[in-house]
Amino acid sequence: MKSLKWRMVTIYVLLVLIVMIACGTMIVTQISSNAYREIENSLKKSISTSMEAIGESSTKEEAITKWENAIKEYRDSERKLFLLDTNGKVIYADKIVRETYLTPMVMAAIDDKTMKEFDKVYEKNKDDDKEYLGYARPIKVNDEVVAVIYMLAPSWQVKVNLYSTIKIIILAIFFAIILSIAFGFMFSNFLTKPIIALSNKARDMSEGDLDNPMEVLSDDEIGELTKNFNIMAKELNHNITEISSEKNKLETVFAHMTDGILVFDTEGLLIHSNPATRKLIGLTNKNTFLEIFGDYLDTTYDRLLTHIKGGIRQHIIRIKEKYVNLCFAPYLDQNENIMGSICVIQDITKHKKLEEMQKEFVANVSHELRTPLTTIKSYAETLINGALDDREITVDFLNVINHESDRMTALVQDLLELSRLDNKQTKFRMQSINLSHIVEGSINKFQIHAKKKHQTMVYNSTESDYKIIGDANRIEQVIKNIISNAVKYSNEGDSITINVFEESDYVVVMIEDTGMGIPNEDLTRIFDRFYRVDKARSRAMGGTGLGLAIAKEIMDYHGGHINVTSEIGVGTCFYLYFPYEG
Repeated sequence: MKSLKWRMVTIYVLLVLIVMIACGTMIVTQISSNAYREIENSLKKSISTSMEAIGESSTKEEAITKWENAIKEYRDSERKLFLLDTNGKVIYADKIVRETYLTPMVMAAIDDKTMKEFDKVYEKNKDDDKEYLGYARPIKVNDEVVAVIYMLAPSWQVKVNLYSTIKIIILAIFFAIILSIAFGFMFSNFLTKPIIALSNKARDMSEGDLDNPMEVLSDDEIGELTKNFNIMAKELNHNITEISSEKNKLETVFAHMTDGILVFDTEGLLIHSNPATRKLIGLTNKNTFLEIFGDYLDTTYDRLLTHIKGGIRQHIIRIKEKYVNLCFAPYLDQNENIMGSICVIQDITKHKKLEEMQKEFVANVSHELRTPLTTIKSYAETLINGALDDREITVDFLNVINHESDRMTALVQDLLELSRLDNKQTKFRMQSINLSHIVEGSINKFQIHAKKKHQTMVYNSTESDYKIIGDANRIEQVIKNIISNAVKYSNEGDSITINVFEESDYVVVMIEDTGMGIPNEDLTRIFDRFYRVDKARSRAMGGTGLGLAIAKEIMDYHGGHINVTSEIGVGTCFYLYFPYEG
């Protein structure tokens, strides 16, 4: 972690450094500018004075002679004075160093022009080159330039002085940095000491120490912050106490509820459960929604969260011998965002069993057994009352009684089978089977019945062997039931067509007849138990009204489904969809 103290010291030192460098740069620039300006003014003044001594001259020689007499008093050991002709060659010099000077200033003077910028000329002096500033003025006779006065003044000393000034400035910056570091530490300690105290107190608060307020040491903003911090700690302590009390109340309620409670977060992880839940569904080593309900609910946790946004969602599942009602509802944060879900688990085993008993015995069995029992009773009473003497009548009546007994036996067998399917007691021998062979075998068994009614049964066989996973006997039971119905409810001379084909991920068995058809209003109910389209005709043909219901249960167990289309007077077509093995 970077220290606030060091950051403050660093900022303070950088600020001082930037100010010192900026000031030093300005000082050096100003000194250099003033020194060069002073040399330039001196050159201008000296040459201007010498020019005034020349005055008006009529010839070149006269002008040169006057100038030579005038410059005797301006000679010194540092400055160098030259008289140049119009080609830049030296005519007169204190000390000849070069024979020609063709600098920009000299060229401008030869052309009778002026330049603002002075020449910088480097002359050899012992072991190094010395810098000079050069200034030139033309000598004119009759407005014609006949010669040029050129003077060099030493400027190298300016740089020497600047280097000395820069050294002093660097030394001052060094001492300023040391002082800024010292003052920076003093200033940062003054600011960070109370902040460190607040940080330590916050750490103590995170560990539960909310009862010891901090001492207020000043009346400034830091002191005000300390006061507010103490107020916050007091309010926080009060709120935590209230929350803890409410939590204890809720935990007591949850612990003694007969209904189970499960709480999941947004990822489906279990974050809370009560003892009743463990009794109802068991939670041994199960910590996620998928682990708890994956075998019972055909949905994912994300999909469930989406569904419960609109309100409570309920599911009834069976766990071993128990039926439980799962009631899912979302719990939200203060911004109405879903934070997870709550599941209330209710044991409805008794209610479910009563409902099943009512549905199985009262609503269905009593209705279906009434007609055959009435028939048997009436025929038996007739025989008892004297019909036994007539052998022909007795045989007919006994045949009717036997037929109705067979119907009741078939009905009871179907009821028992449905009961076992509902209670998951039926054992299925699931294995890889050839659906085409089962279809062919079922058709062969009903060919004789179709021929008796002069019906045409057509099977459009294929060379493909459609493999599925299932119980061969149960699947044959479904197919035979549909073919049997097609034969029963089709008139003489009608045709029945069977096809097997592949559609998406399913193998489809299509059984189509040209029989009487089913009304549209009855299509949605033909799979209901004991439901018949034409009750009188169905009973006359020996049907129990449970065949399609059993077929649907078997198809559901295999992961398939049944579709049906029909039109009165045209015929009916059943589609059996089986998951394709591949």
